[in-house]
Amino acid sequence: MDESVLRNLIAALETIYDVSVTNEARKQAQEYCEGLKGDPSGPLYGYFLAHKDNRQPDVVRHFGLGLIENAVRYTWMDNTLTPELKLQIRQNVMSLAAEGSQPLLIEQTFIKEKIARLFVEVAKREWLLEWTDMDPFLRQLFFKDETSREMALLILRSLCEDVCIYDDAVAGLRKKDLREGLIVIMASEDILKQQYPEGVKGHHDQVTLMVGESGNDGWTSRISVLLQEMLPRCQTESRQPADEKITLAALKLLLCTIDWTITKSIAATSVVPVICQAVLSPSEKIRLAGAECYDVLSSRNLTDADRDEVIWPLMDGEGIELIAKAYQAYATQIVQGDAYIFMQKMVQATVNLGEQQMCGKRNAHIPKQLLKFLELLYLMASHPSVLISSIVSFFWVTLLRHDTFSKDPIVQSFVPPLLELYSKHLEKSYNNRRKVDPIYDHFASLDFDSSIEFRVGAARTFQKAVDVVHLGVPIVPLDAFMWVADKISGSLKIDFSHDMKVKDTAQFMSFDGALTLMEVTVSSLTKVIVDRSHPQCAQILEAMNTLLLMLIDYNGKNPAALDRVVSSLSAFTDMFKVDPSLLFKCLDKLFQAVEYPFLPGMEDEVRDLRQRSASTLVKIGRAIPDTLLPIYSQIEEAVQGLIKQDKILLGEKKFLLTFLLVVGFNSAGSNESRTLIFEKIVLPVASSFSSLELQQALSDPKHFMTFIGANDISEAATKNSPSGEIQQIRQAAKYRRSQMSWPMDALLTFMKETVVDTKDEARVELWSQCLRSILPNLLSTIGCLNAICDSALWVGLAPETAGVLTMSTEEKEMLVAGPAKPISVSEVSVDANTAAGATVALLVHDVKTWLSVLRDHSYKFLARISSLGPVFYLIPSLQTILKQSLFQHVDYLTNRQLRFQINSAVQPIVLNCPPEAMESVLGHLLQLLFPYLDKRLCEDWKKAGDEGLVIESENEDIEDLDVSDEIVREMMLRDLTKYVADFVFSTLDFSRKKPETEGPSAKTSTGRNNASAHKEITPLALFILSNEAIAQSVILLICHIMTFKDTRACTRSTETALCVLTTLVQNYPATSGILSVFATMVLRAAMEALHDPYHQEGQDKLILVITEVYVEVRAFDESPKLVFQQAVRSDMARLEAFESQLAAETNKTKKHALVRNFLQSIIGVAKSEWFKQKEIGNKSRSSRTIDGQYERPSTSALDTAENHEVIGDDLATLFDEE
Repeated sequence: MDESVLRNLIAALETIYDVSVTNEARKQAQEYCEGLKGDPSGPLYGYFLAHKDNRQPDVVRHFGLGLIENAVRYTWMDNTLTPELKLQIRQNVMSLAAEGSQPLLIEQTFIKEKIARLFVEVAKREWLLEWTDMDPFLRQLFFKDETSREMALLILRSLCEDVCIYDDAVAGLRKKDLREGLIVIMASEDILKQQYPEGVKGHHDQVTLMVGESGNDGWTSRISVLLQEMLPRCQTESRQPADEKITLAALKLLLCTIDWTITKSIAATSVVPVICQAVLSPSEKIRLAGAECYDVLSSRNLTDADRDEVIWPLMDGEGIELIAKAYQAYATQIVQGDAYIFMQKMVQATVNLGEQQMCGKRNAHIPKQLLKFLELLYLMASHPSVLISSIVSFFWVTLLRHDTFSKDPIVQSFVPPLLELYSKHLEKSYNNRRKVDPIYDHFASLDFDSSIEFRVGAARTFQKAVDVVHLGVPIVPLDAFMWVADKISGSLKIDFSHDMKVKDTAQFMSFDGALTLMEVTVSSLTKVIVDRSHPQCAQILEAMNTLLLMLIDYNGKNPAALDRVVSSLSAFTDMFKVDPSLLFKCLDKLFQAVEYPFLPGMEDEVRDLRQRSASTLVKIGRAIPDTLLPIYSQIEEAVQGLIKQDKILLGEKKFLLTFLLVVGFNSAGSNESRTLIFEKIVLPVASSFSSLELQQALSDPKHFMTFIGANDISEAATKNSPSGEIQQIRQAAKYRRSQMSWPMDALLTFMKETVVDTKDEARVELWSQCLRSILPNLLSTIGCLNAICDSALWVGLAPETAGVLTMSTEEKEMLVAGPAKPISVSEVSVDANTAAGATVALLVHDVKTWLSVLRDHSYKFLARISSLGPVFYLIPSLQTILKQSLFQHVDYLTNRQLRFQINSAVQPIVLNCPPEAMESVLGHLLQLLFPYLDKRLCEDWKKAGDEGLVIESENEDIEDLDVSDEIVREMMLRDLTKYVADFVFSTLDFSRKKPETEGPSAKTSTGRNNASAHKEITPLALFILSNEAIAQSVILLICHIMTFKDTRACTRSTETALCVLTTLVQNYPATSGILSVFATMVLRAAMEALHDPYHQEGQDKLILVITEVYVEVRAFDESPKLVFQQAVRSDMARLEAFESQLAAETNKTKKHALVRNFLQSIIGVAKSEWFKQKEIGNKSRSSRTIDGQYERPSTSALDTAENHEVIGDDLATLFDEE
């Protein structure tokens, strides 16, 4: 070691941190330090700087550790270091771990963790090969003193995480050996003999020795004994800081080993009692670590024998009491921070214990403490947190569905209180409750970052409440039904004022919740009422009829309340199949409601009542068509009477005609009778949609503008027309527009109801007769809707008409805050509003709303028609017709409108196209579409980047942002990008149908699996990738999306790239012409995205696509090597060494690990974000996981101290690769 170099290095580091030096001097100092990274003696200088005895400042010591780490990470495997130097480095690292750090309470955390991580980097490369005495060395550290004990625990934890938790590239090269080595050192000699009597694991050439060192008690036992000693010492507020630190280090090591340690070790070493003791600790940190251990244990994938050893002792003994005590200490407190996280983890762990362990599919063991366990979970379900109560509901659903437990008397005794508890969640009073209940609001604010997330969470809780009720009622059917009937009887006595808007009142929400409870209860009893042998069948049927009669006789004067009651009548359809005695009365009640008279000030409520009653008739007709068929003529007469007498609006007319249609089509009638019904109901509507008047209106965008009322608005604004005159204009325009929108809406509904299965040739044939008359006006409608988005067409009209094309403040707020209630076309077409307050702004709003609904329905109608198959796609010149309709005026569409068109119309047309029509219909269409989308997105993202992006990360709460034009434009651009990414993925995704030659096991198609595994390629994907022009344009689009600053779109594009890779590899050499281009473009795009900090969350997917492409394509082509060559620049020796290793390796997993390891050395991303893996082993994780399910940490356990504020920005980034 050159003393002068050492002096210069120390001087350079002092210069970097001297605030008085010039930038040029600091830059030179950094370049000098950077140069030492490639010096073979660099690790030796690093050792000198890092050792505590040399008394260097902490930032200098950290730099010294970085010098050693750089040599270990990036030069250990490329023959740069001699065997002698490697041995010297390893001995230096051991020396640092044993005696290189300050005492436990004095040493900086980031120094200790850097030493531990450095030790692990050497261990991953040398342990069990050149380094066979690592475990004895760690045991010596453990028993030496408290400082060394903490270091040993930190080292083991980091090693376990890299091998068993992180998808670490270096560990991946030796994963099997390292993992089994850890299993051996964690267990005692006796446990290993029990688990592996013959001393080996595996068979044939995969045998691994699994023999412990004589007399070694294993790390699991060592940790357990340590915690049994330390936890009592931490039970007081006067506990020593050193004791707490060591206890935490032990618990965190236990946390990352308990998921894979031999279960006999867990059972034999009192680990479970230790965890129960930890969750009762007065130390918040220890308590939280204990809860995390409890969670991992309870969610571990265990065999029945494992449960006998680990789980049942916990659930049969006093463990449940201790867990309940720990939870109850906080159950009634308004907690936050770590205390609330502790509560969440306790809840999640207890739910996992019940759901995954106790309610395992084959388990029939009834725990001795079942009653206490269920009492604890009932208490948790009663918590005011929406998130906690929702999590617990998963357990109750699983329990009530379980073959053994659903029949247990203790479980059955919980059904009545569960029904009472979960019935409250059916009231949908979440927002009101937040306003009046500060405790509820407190936890809602902690659980959800935005009101949108809160609504989603509340909706999830509602659905789980439905599930609990649905499963609970059949367990005690008669008692449950009578309890529900009593609640309904009381609710129907509520007196709602006839002229009061009540839907947002707490009283109405309770009323609505009771009826929802009744609907779920009635539907859950179907099996009971159809089973005549059931002892309670007759009593329940009688009680149902009594309750139904009570609903039919309800004569409430408030339209909203009556609306809710009549909509609940469809719940009794299954009962009508068994006992139709009240069916006629039920239909009569609904027909009366359909023509309910309008009331002043209650027009919206009455309209809802009338349409809901008509739609309820459709539900009943769909459910029991054969029961209704004998009275079809009477129903038809009633419907036609209402239509002829002009007693109903267009919305009700649509539903009543649909009612007739579903009864006729879904009943056991003949094809001839269906044809007659179709001709009688559908053909007249189709004829009205193809009328000459509409053809004239759709013949030209200007004519269309006149038809929809644009000229009327301009004239009214120019003349400053009075309110009465504007109302007349409004009603005339609404009626005129309804002549176009209503037939389309009705035809769309008719087609949904009659063509459920497109393989039913008779039904498809019926609709094929209508296509000639329907399609011209439908496609012209879409063309006109797009054309009038050209602002030039509105020149010459009054300025007020421009509002039709622009977004109002309310619409912008809706875009940011979330979607509003959907608007039906019938509501827009005709209403009974009075003339009071009619203004030009209202006319503009009418037109804008109508256009939006018409656009939605026209796209959906075209998509529905495309599902008919060849009948649609074999229409002559269809490609030209679609191009003119959908894309002639596409430049005028906003990003939001284009997103709707892609998602609702274009995507279904592309996906539904049969193979025989792909060339004629999609050939030219996709050659235009993909380049256009690519060009538009690139231009818009460049513009957005130049102006400055507002949303800085995917996790940002957009509700906290100002509703400005900039944020609205950016949100629309992001939405379009995501939808385009989804569209492209859908065209290239694997088949979701099982090939006939494959077995019956379920197939998933995520686009993320190994490319070499055979996938069922769709004809569409083959068509796209076989056409060179289309293939190149779609690959370019995929790559550009990958680089845009939108993580979700980037992630989807990586999945699409993997789908493309699979298709190209499986069809090689036919795809050789495109494979090289694909690999080059995708690798460049993925590496560019990997450099972008915006994509930090998606780095795992980007790394995956890079490794997959390199490994799969490199076997055929040199393009991946050329891309990496550009990345390493002049360091070709390292690339050639990597290529040699890759070529010599035959194991696919190890090939991937080699690529990831090499990639780590050439990509400058945060080291703590490399190789994150969200799941442990192959065990799936539920999406309902609360923050503490032991997933892969967002940073390594030993990265937590990489705090740039502590060690300095310049030094912190010194080892990031450029």
